[in-house]
Amino acid sequence: MTRKGCDTSFFRALMNGHPDAVSIWREAVHSKLLLVVSTITVNELLTLYYRHGESETGRRIIARLIKAAWVRLIPVSIQIAFRSAGYRHGLGLSTVDAIILATVVEEGCDEILTTDRHFIIAENQGVIKVNLMR
Repeated sequence: MTRKGCDTSFFRALMNGHPDAVSIWREAVHSKLLLVVSTITVNELLTLYYRHGESETGRRIIARLIKAAWVRLIPVSIQIAFRSAGYRHGLGLSTVDAIILATVVEEGCDEILTTDRHFIIAENQGVIKVNLMR
């Protein structure tokens, strides 16, 4: 089964109707594509909804993600913590982005889905393919 890791920006793009994000989501719903999501991403998504005064909407969306058969939510493990520290130091990523990257690598994802250009360093260093949606 193909696994793709999702950065928080993938979900923002999906919510904004970005054609690539919508296409990937539909592929996941209708095929054997599994979307891997860090619980840190859940935190970031909920924070965005809180900022906009829409905490209940955020909670409903997260509840749907939890129930979706094509989404796997991954908590931060000790292995992810160790790997992410190396990415934070070696790649210069923020702690949050290093944890998200470590999660998708630990879970054996084929690529990370993002709109954030700073993940390109991970591809340049041979860590993982980056699907940069513009």
